[in-house]
Amino acid sequence: MEPAIHLYNAYSGLHAMEQIALLNFFRQNAPETDNVAIQEALDCALKNKPSFGGFVLTHTLQGKIVAALVVNKTGMQCFKSENLLVLATLHQEYANHPELLETLIDKAIHQSDGDISFYAKSRNPALMMAKRMGFNEQYVELKFKPVAAATKVRV
Repeated sequence: MEPAIHLYNAYSGLHAMEQIALLNFFRQNAPETDNVAIQEALDCALKNKPSFGGFVLTHTLQGKIVAALVVNKTGMQCFKSENLLVLATLHQEYANHPELLETLIDKAIHQSDGDISFYAKSRNPALMMAKRMGFNEQYVELKFKPVAAATKVRV
């Protein structure tokens, strides 16, 4: 089989077997990402739940997923980017071939209407790749989690 890039969105959908393969791919190759978050990103991109939509891109070699990403539309245009690159993962066996993931990110940039951004921890090796591709830092995000604040003891 030839290398192939596949696009999935609300119009094309994702067959049950393809969705299981994609979920397993993300679970195995992005173990730090919560399984519920993976499912939610896919559901939003494919509009399986109320959302602005988005899309999924996979890069396959010999029928095996070697890289995949999920982009969700945000519904915003001014303050935040119109698109959020939620997940971008390379198969562990192909860690020495970041160009496979770069190809998908480049396709995602061209597929997206408007700006595209992503969040990464400060020590994530993907930051260097993103900067090389033209992404630049604009904001520092601070997140407040009400559950965590409720457990703090106040004096």
